Amino acid sequence: MMRSVPDDAIQVRVIESSDVLAGLGERWERLHADAQSASVFSAFDWQHLWWRMYGRGRRLRLLLAFDGDALVGILPLYIERVRMLGWPVRQLRFVGTGGDTSPDDLGPVLMRGRESDVAHALARAVTELAGWDVLALTDMNPHCAFTAAIEAVARRARLACRTGRSESIAFMRLPSSWDDWLASLHRDRRYRVRSIRKKLVATHPDARFFVWDDAATLDAGVDRLAYLHRKRWTASGESHGFSSPEYIEFHHAVMAACLARDRLRLYCLEIGGKIVAMFYFYRFRDSVYLMQSGFDPDHADLKPGQVLLGYIIEHAIGEGHAVLDFLRGEHRYKDELATGKRETVFVHALRMRPGAFVYHLRRNWLPALKRRFKAKFNRPSETAASKISRGLEQHRLRGPAYISA
Repeated sequence: MMRSVPDDAIQVRVIESSDVLAGLGERWERLHADAQSASVFSAFDWQHLWWRMYGRGRRLRLLLAFDGDALVGILPLYIERVRMLGWPVRQLRFVGTGGDTSPDDLGPVLMRGRESDVAHALARAVTELAGWDVLALTDMNPHCAFTAAIEAVARRARLACRTGRSESIAFMRLPSSWDDWLASLHRDRRYRVRSIRKKLVATHPDARFFVWDDAATLDAGVDRLAYLHRKRWTASGESHGFSSPEYIEFHHAVMAACLARDRLRLYCLEIGGKIVAMFYFYRFRDSVYLMQSGFDPDHADLKPGQVLLGYIIEHAIGEGHAVLDFLRGEHRYKDELATGKRETVFVHALRMRPGAFVYHLRRNWLPALKRRFKAKFNRPSETAASKISRGLEQHRLRGPAYISA
């Protein structure tokens, strides 16, 4: 099904067919390649494959902006019906959010040079779109024209609107050479980077660093990554990715698609013919982005993850990348290596509907009330000794007045 929302010179068409989405690959990629604000997560492969895997039970709302016959904007959304406090709530969300995936830098693909007018046309189409109670757009680039446009248009439409930070993301600016990067480190860290690599190579002369580039055997590489990831986090008693069939199947598909477009960097460290550590990165424009990782805890004494990360930094510099972006997730090693932080943001807008009221009650009002309640009543209990001490102190201070009472 396709409907049109006119907006002066720009016409926005609302697509509800998954088949139409699947057929947009070439046009989508052309627009995406030249867009000023774009990411691997807004590319056709990531969006299309996510919808194919996770779209079941959700209603596609793909907004296409045209100026005449020219495609000037793409905004992939869906409506999801959930129950909160027993009440149905219809949320309008980005394709890519939901399920068990965690992408960053979502948003529309906008024609370069037309960002402002296309963003506003898409934003107006979103606010006029039927069938939703809550607009829940998260993980947006704060510098994308659409981010400011959707907030402004939502407020003009008198929708209750909230904005804020989705994630704080660490990144590392890369110098022009490996030696320059080493020189930028504190001497203790520089010594550690060199010594752990030297120790591993000395004890395992056959150790090998490589980047997986064979499409025919990539599935085996993804399976090994999933195994190492689960083994590493299970050993520490923590939850992990690669825990659902959908997640595993999705990443098999999206990694293959990214490899075909030279957007995948699957870094590997091999010892004795066996891969003991892997990092799954995306390559996009002048940056590499960390998606997942894993290592064999049986080799933890050799610090295989840290050794591999050193090789990755050296390789990324050698390829001419300017930034190594850690994406979301808080880990100490990210903060230790980071040279800066960036943010993604959210915009939530609520219509005057019962579902929106329930959403606000469940997501905002009740959690705030719970925090206030805990702060007021969950104070550390007073011990018997402290009660006696406090009573004696009051007796001492109040003296005769207390006795005569």
